[in-house]
Amino acid sequence: MRTLLGALLWAAACLPALAAPCPKTLRIGFGDVPLPPMLLGHGPGFQDPPGWAVQAARDALRRLGCTAELVRLPGRRLLRGLEVGELEFALFFSATAERLRSMRFPVESSGRADASWAPVVGHLALYGLAGSPALKAWDGNTLAAGVRVGVVAGSVQESLARDRHWTVEAASSFETSVLALRARRFELLLSARESLPPTQLSGDDALVELAPLVERQPYFAPASRAVHAEHPGFVAEFWRELCHATRRLSPEARGQDCGRPPR
Repeated sequence: MRTLLGALLWAAACLPALAAPCPKTLRIGFGDVPLPPMLLGHGPGFQDPPGWAVQAARDALRRLGCTAELVRLPGRRLLRGLEVGELEFALFFSATAERLRSMRFPVESSGRADASWAPVVGHLALYGLAGSPALKAWDGNTLAAGVRVGVVAGSVQESLARDRHWTVEAASSFETSVLALRARRFELLLSARESLPPTQLSGDDALVELAPLVERQPYFAPASRAVHAEHPGFVAEFWRELCHATRRLSPEARGQDCGRPPR
C-alpha cells in the first residue's frame, strides 16, 4: 500500500500543475539590457544560456503545460505593452500606484501588492561616486539636507524619494540616470542593487553603495488587465509557479519561501 501511495504521489507531482486553460496568445516580455546572472545578452535576442529569469519563466510554463512567445524590449515598451495588451506578462517590475491601476499584480485584501508572491525581493540602496562627500549623507533614517537624489521617472524609487521629501532629479531611463550621476547632475542615485550591471559595481570608477539599505523592494511579473480579466485562474497559477521556479533556480533572489512575507 505504501509503495502504491508513493507511486501515485510521484505521478501526481509529474503532472502539469495547470487547473485553468492556457491563453491562446501568451507573450512574456523581458528587458533588453543584460542584468547578469538574471538576464544575459543585450538587445532583442536571447543569449544561450539566457539567464535564470528566462529559465524560471520557461520552467513555470512547462509545469503549467503552456507555451509562450518570449520577447525582449526596452523597459518603457514593456510597460506600454502591458498597458495596451500587446504583452500578457513582463518581468520584473515593482508595484507603483500608477502600475496597480494600469496592470495587474497579486494583491492582498487591502489592495496592496502581495510581496509574499514576489519572485524577486531586491535591495534598494543609495549609490554615489568614490570620494564624494555625499557618501556620508545617509544614516539609515535621514538624508543630509541639500543632497540631490537621482531616480528613474515613474519608478517606485521616485515615489519613495518624493514621499520622504528628498530633493529629486528624475532621469528618463536607468541608463541615463547612471550617466547623470557620473556627470554630477546629482550626488546620489537611488536604485535596486539588482538593476546595476556588475560593471558599475567593480573597477576603479565603481559606484559605491551606501549602508544601510534604504529598504527591501519586491519585484513582480505584472499581467495585462486583459489576460487577468479573461484568465484569472491561469494568471494566479503562473505567478505561483514563477515564484517557485525563481526560488529553485536563484534562492538568493528571494531569501524566503514563496507564500511568506519577506523579512
